[in-house]
Amino acid sequence: LAPYRGWFPVISSLCCSNFVYFYTFNSLKALWVKGQHSTTGKDLVLGVVAGVANVLLTTPLWVVNTRLKLQGAKFRNEDIVPTNYKGIIDAFHQIIRDEGVLALWNGTFPSLLLVFNPAIQFMFYEGFKRKLLKRQVELTSLDVFVIGAIAKAVATTLTYPLQTVQSILR
Repeated sequence: LAPYRGWFPVISSLCCSNFVYFYTFNSLKALWVKGQHSTTGKDLVLGVVAGVANVLLTTPLWVVNTRLKLQGAKFRNEDIVPTNYKGIIDAFHQIIRDEGVLALWNGTFPSLLLVFNPAIQFMFYEGFKRKLLKRQVELTSLDVFVIGAIAKAVATTLTYPLQTVQSILR
């Protein structure tokens, strides 16, 4: 079961993070665009703002998530003290008690840089969607899947080195 260590916190963090991101993105888009046609530039700005809100609100969940996944792991660095958490709430409590509340935002700077991942993803996704909709009336499920997959692959390729730095800092 070791490969599934921390599964529940990951799912919880993903649910919260996606909710915050999509809610913020779509709310801002509804306010800013208001019946106008969206543009690639607007989509990128909205994605960045939604990403910053998401990072600031959900970084503590991701810090706890990373710590839970790594508990019990063997490290080559002797400075890393092994931890033992009983769950999400216990991890929050121990981190705040032992390291202070600000430790819950470890890795925030690279996370803020990583807001470009979903921003780039949605910029490409919305751009591809607009181009396809010029040629056809409606998108099929396959169209949505393919443009979503391509957009995510581009965004991940461009931001992967930052993801590595983020994990190390957490």
